Amino acid sequence: MGWPLDDDEVTQRLRAARASVREGGSPAALEQALLSTLAAHPDHELVAVELAVLRAGVGHLRRAAEGLQSFVQRAPASPLAWLLLGQMLDDEGIQSKALLARFEALTHAHALGVWQEPATTPPHMVPSVQQAIRAVLSHRRETFDAVLAPLRERFGTAALQRVERAVRGYLHETELTPPDPMQRPRVLYVPDLPTAPFLDATLQPWTPRLREAHTQVREEALSVLLEGRALEDFIKVRDGDRIDNYLGGLQPSWDAFFFYRHGKRYDENHHRCPRTSALLESIDLVRIPGQTPEICFSVLAPGTHILPHHGVTNARTVMHLPLIVPPQCALNLVERGTHHWVEGEPVMFDDTFLHEAWNRSDSPRVILLMDCWNPHLTTAEREAVARLSQAIGVLDVFYESSAWLTV
Repeated sequence: MGWPLDDDEVTQRLRAARASVREGGSPAALEQALLSTLAAHPDHELVAVELAVLRAGVGHLRRAAEGLQSFVQRAPASPLAWLLLGQMLDDEGIQSKALLARFEALTHAHALGVWQEPATTPPHMVPSVQQAIRAVLSHRRETFDAVLAPLRERFGTAALQRVERAVRGYLHETELTPPDPMQRPRVLYVPDLPTAPFLDATLQPWTPRLREAHTQVREEALSVLLEGRALEDFIKVRDGDRIDNYLGGLQPSWDAFFFYRHGKRYDENHHRCPRTSALLESIDLVRIPGQTPEICFSVLAPGTHILPHHGVTNARTVMHLPLIVPPQCALNLVERGTHHWVEGEPVMFDDTFLHEAWNRSDSPRVILLMDCWNPHLTTAEREAVARLSQAIGVLDVFYESSAWLTV
């Protein structure tokens, strides 16, 4: 397996060491050169990888894996190092740790936007990446177990019982259905949480901050609207889909000024609304790389109806801080209650209940919309759900990539 080094000053140092080996030096001399270089550049992924390849090549597989393990603890966002570590652990027969390493490789690759398809992956790496993808997809249960294992060791098995049941339900190992027929999470259901369509907003300890900041946040939202710049569509319609599957009305429009979307921070929008940004960065919201939070000024145009739909998971709740609310605007949890927003009064609800919203007035409705944790989850469960949700998201991305599965 070849793992080429970048053409940088590190490469220049190593070329000299390799040349000395070719002229009669020993692999031990190259290993010392690599160790010296890694000591000077402790986060240099390709040096760590080359060192591991060298050690494995001379029969020191255990030392090679231990060196990579030490490196990824120091520099976890290193997909190449994780990928090679997974191969080496697999060669040693340590399956659970091999799966976890391969999952970490794919997770960080996804975050960095690499290995998205075989055509954009270095040819010599395609077999290794494909092997990792097939391993985690064909062993989802084992992958989830490996992802949650460090949390079991840290918090104890009993602390994760609800999340473990959620995993079994997700994998269809057991029938797991919410008792209320109006509640149907699209992806992940955590059982035994208190079931309530609307939750007391004060269960979030930071809710008073929302009330206190209402006037300042409203002023910044008004400023954004008065600038007249185009906002982003909240609903992204895919090929073959139709906007009228999501919105009703003669000329429906649901726009957003995002502070975060799918976990990505919109730095320019934070800069344009500094007081709102400071508020958001001060409160405990759901933060899962590549997924959440989703936070925005949600702008619902006159005459628009957001059609009934279910949210993704009851591990998350949604908080609204109403900013501009004309008459005849409401949030309706179907057959469970209708809430008419009041400016400055936060409302929190479980969006896995069938819900809809409408603006039947002749002016826009604006709220600050944000994801937050279900307040009934423990700290251990939050961490477990975050890791599990990230695993589900990453595996789904590669599962949907038919190019990788057919290469």
